[in-house]
Formats: sequence, structure tokens, C-alpha cells
Amino acid sequence: MDTEEKYILDSYLITGEDFADFQVAARKMKTSRLELIGFRLLGMGLILASLLGRVYFYAPTGYNNIAYFLVTCLGIGICLYYDFAMPYVVRRRARRYFANHTKHMVASRTEFDGMGVRFVTDMGCERISYEEILRVYEDKRVILLDEGCGMRFLPKRVLTMDEYKGVRKFLKRALRENYLQEGVC
Repeated sequence: MDTEEKYILDSYLITGEDFADFQVAARKMKTSRLELIGFRLLGMGLILASLLGRVYFYAPTGYNNIAYFLVTCLGIGICLYYDFAMPYVVRRRARRYFANHTKHMVASRTEFDGMGVRFVTDMGCERISYEEILRVYEDKRVILLDEGCGMRFLPKRVLTMDEYKGVRKFLKRALRENYLQEGVC
């Protein structure tokens, strides 16, 4: 960090969509790979059990077919929960929370330099050194800074391409293996 580069992002106000993106990204970051694999295997197991049950325990009554169909639907729902249902539920709750707490959202400005990240709002300013940041998670819409006791986020919509590259350079250099990316374009 020998150069004195600094990236000061324009003042921005968090929107309801930004907050919803933050909540979804935070949930994805906290979901362990083992949990994701477990749910997918459980769903596939239910689908396989219903198909095998239908083949080997065939009965001419309609009740068995309905039961196998419902178990198949449950298996598909469990398999697809983290891809479709979880983001929908989390976004919906986040939008509701944001609508009720809009007055508490203030405009902020973020500065990145070789020493850390500085958040400036009307209520004051706070500097976080890179050592205090446990990990960074980036997806298509937000960059999350996990401090352990809390999280901060930066919506990508407020970044120009040069600012984005500079911010990534600072974070990757400071955090190395604790910089996680998912579906970044």
C-alpha cells in the first residue's frame, strides 16, 4: 500500500432495493455450503423416494398417486428453496422493514484508502481499518463488509467502473483469501 491512492465515492442514499439486495447477500454469505448441499440432497432424496414408491408400490387408487405427487412437489420445493423462495422472502421482509424505517436512513459517503474504509454521514464519521474487517462478500449488486459484530454494505450502483476497480483492488490486497465473490459480472 505504497501509493497514496484514495477513492471517495459520491454521497448516496440507500434505497429499498439496495437494502433488499444487502439482506439477500448477507443471507447467502451466512449460508454454509454444507447447509446448501444438505437441503439439495434432502430434496433429491424425496423426489427419488416418490418416484421409486410410485414404481414399486403401485396401487390403482388415486390416493397413492396424490401422495407421491405431493412428496415430489415437496422435494422440488426443498431443492429450489435457496435459489428462489429464500431471496423472495428475504426481499419482501427487507422492503417492509425499509418502508417502516425510511426516516433512519441517511445519506453517506464512503472513502477507501490504504489504511481502511471511512464512512461519513450527517451524524459523524467512522473509520474501519482493514484489520477490523473479517471478510468481504461481493455479488452482482452489493459489496458487504463483515466486521464480525455487524455488517456494512456498499451498493454497486453508486460506483463508476474506475471506482469499482479501485475499491476491489484495495479490498483484495488487504483481505486476500477473505475476499469472497459470487456471480460477479
